[in-house]
Amino acid sequence: MNNTAETLETIPVKENIAFREAKLDSTMLIGVGLGFVLVLLAVMIGGDPLSFINPFGFVFVLGGTITAVMIQFSLPQLRESWSALKSAMFREEHSSLERILYFVEMARRVKDEGLLILDREALVVRDPYLAKALEITVDGASEEDIRRILETEMRFSSERKRRCVQVLETMAAYAPAFGLIGTIIGLSNLLGNLPDSASLGGDMAVALMTTFYGALLANLVFLPIAGKLKLRSEEDALIKVITIEGVLCLARGENAIFVEQKLQSFLPSY
Repeated sequence: MNNTAETLETIPVKENIAFREAKLDSTMLIGVGLGFVLVLLAVMIGGDPLSFINPFGFVFVLGGTITAVMIQFSLPQLRESWSALKSAMFREEHSSLERILYFVEMARRVKDEGLLILDREALVVRDPYLAKALEITVDGASEEDIRRILETEMRFSSERKRRCVQVLETMAAYAPAFGLIGTIIGLSNLLGNLPDSASLGGDMAVALMTTFYGALLANLVFLPIAGKLKLRSEEDALIKVITIEGVLCLARGENAIFVEQKLQSFLPSY
């Protein structure tokens, strides 16, 4: 048996996607946290960290970025993006290997207990897409209808995630731009208040810190999260493809060995 099959055998069935709750993606939070810690350390080594705190500059950059995004995208699109973002942060940790193992096990059970077992299984799985796939399969839908329904839902799900990535990448583009606008405003005020030495420090702080905040938000928050969501979208699309082919195998009553070999063909080879 190949390496993929050996890996499949090491995954406990009951620790599979059917029974696992969604958890917060700690890796993403740790990465963002470490990034801010590194920036803070660099600031502390170079001087007074309080000098890098400018509430007005931060609010200007973040508020301007949000305003620009609201102008570009509609409210329903932003709501969909927020929903997709939450699904990226809170997700069930499962893999394509686990999904294959699940269908191999279900193929054995369908052979022994009949197709109606899918009706009970649809009630306990936590993945809504998998539950829907099992339901329409046990309801006796044709293979063409099963594929059409599930592929349509997969396409719209991918589109929602793509829209969220687009929103985040747009925010990453606007944040440095508003940082630059803040810098221009600060320098303009600085030049206009040269005789007033008391206001020079505040104007200079706004001029410099807005650029800093814009670059920080773009490269430590918006772009990394957009990249994470893009990878998640690709992973979820593969799992959905495996799900479609898996339920079609169950509908045909194919044996577990054939199901395993067929679904493994969707995995990348290394």
